[in-house]
Formats: sequence, structure tokens, C-alpha cells
Amino acid sequence: MAKILRSFKLIADARSRILILGSMPGPEALRKKEYYGFKGNHFWRIIPEILKAPKPLTYREKMRLLKENRIALWDVLHSCVREGASDSRIKNEKPNDIMQAIKKYPHIRTIFLNGKTSGKMFRKYFGAIVQIPATVLPSTSPAHASIGYDKKLEKWRVILKYLVNRNSWC
Repeated sequence: MAKILRSFKLIADARSRILILGSMPGPEALRKKEYYGFKGNHFWRIIPEILKAPKPLTYREKMRLLKENRIALWDVLHSCVREGASDSRIKNEKPNDIMQAIKKYPHIRTIFLNGKTSGKMFRKYFGAIVQIPATVLPSTSPAHASIGYDKKLEKWRVILKYLVNRNSWC
């Protein structure tokens, strides 16, 4: 019998402006207890490059980078059963309380979904009730190899327009 997997806590604060949602952390991320903890995932390469920030070396630095740039991070799913790392094998999923997060952090004005599975799950559970824009971006997972890194980076740059004037933030 497969083990129930649980996602991590929401990374956000009162200054958060955008929310990036994955589906469910993969096995290596769960083992390390770090969002996008698999070395081959492009998330921690793309985000600093978009923000024109030095690449964070520690997990603490990664969390600081997000918060300093008013980016919240979470997963659509709170728990699920999944053998291996493939999102296509997710079963018995239960969503996180994204509506509560949006209420708690009212400055979040848009949601970006990291990959098609997070987009599908988001639409399934929240599509009819979340009233802020939600955009599906290419997955940063190395399993999503049909789009190269440069194309992913280009598509992910859209988050910058929701972070305008970030240099003047206190």
C-alpha cells in the first residue's frame, strides 16, 4: 500500500503579491523537506535569473529571496498517494486551503501554476471559486523536457509584470 504524501507549509507573508503553486513535492524534495529540492528541477535556477538576483545557495536564502520579492509558494495539493515522482500517478488527492490563503494574504493578486498538473488540479478544486487570475506556466521539472530551459525561462518572465516597482519596496 502506498504511503500518503503531504505537502509543505505555505511560504508567504503580508507583503506577498503573487502565489506560485506546484502540484505536490517529488520524492527528493519530500526527503529533503525543501520546495523544489530535486537538483535537476529548474525552479531555483529560473527564479533568481528572472529577478536578476544571485543564485541562493542555501534553502534559507531561497526562502528569503522569495519573501524579499513578495512571492508566495505552496502546492495545490495538501496530500495524495503517488508512487514515484510522476504527477500522472497522483491518486486520492486532497487540496490545500487556497481560498483561506488568499483571504489571509489579500495582497496576492495573481496565481501562477507550475505545470499542467498543478493547473488541472487547481481548476478542479478552485477554478469556479478563486476570483483572481491564474496562469499555467511550463513545469520547471526536468521531466518536462519538451520545452528547453531558455523557453521555460522566457515564459516564466511573465511574473515580473506582477512584481513591478519591486525595487522601491521597503
